[in-house]
Amino acid sequence: MKLTKIIATVMAAVLLAACGGNKNQSAMTNREPANIMVVVDLQKDFIDGNLPATDGTRVVEPVKSVLTKFDKVYFTLDWHPWNHCSFKANGGIWPQHCVRYTVGAALPDGILDNLDIDNVRFLPKGQAQDKEEYGQFENTKGNNQDLFVKGDNVVVCGIAAEYCVLETLKNLVRLSKEVGFELSVYLEGVASIETVDPLVTYMNKNNIKIYK
Repeated sequence: MKLTKIIATVMAAVLLAACGGNKNQSAMTNREPANIMVVVDLQKDFIDGNLPATDGTRVVEPVKSVLTKFDKVYFTLDWHPWNHCSFKANGGIWPQHCVRYTVGAALPDGILDNLDIDNVRFLPKGQAQDKEEYGQFENTKGNNQDLFVKGDNVVVCGIAAEYCVLETLKNLVRLSKEVGFELSVYLEGVASIETVDPLVTYMNKNNIKIYK
């Protein structure tokens, strides 16, 4: 992969996250129900970088192959300061990863190809130095957001199964009850650090279907 392509991907994520990723989250939307894919932390450091999932490389193509089937795509992004509390150098348990404005925080090359950028959102998390934040949507309230509406069909995939995907799914389960949307998981597009078992167990207990 050419460095210029990686940098271009990073900069696209930076600009969209800063300028459009969370815009208008204080306002509800009146749009029609849509098919939405939430792609959790599909970033270079988790694919083949500083904190790679065991099957991180494998999931890129399955995710890419289905993105154009969705009306909207939301990419969550670990977006850490260099001295984040989760890093081993600062007393955490993880190697330094997904530091904002670095190649490790980039999306894989070509993942945005053929997508309508107007229907793509970038949702950064883990930005506070002193707070671990595995799951996106922790502070999103059903009656004060513009991401989901009643009747949406929301599908989740990404990295890592037993951490950020699982915690994001838990937050989406709460939101689905508040808003009234359907929820499933694209397991073929999920990678784990060690095992998908905690995610699958949670899915079974909460009757969450597998997207195929």
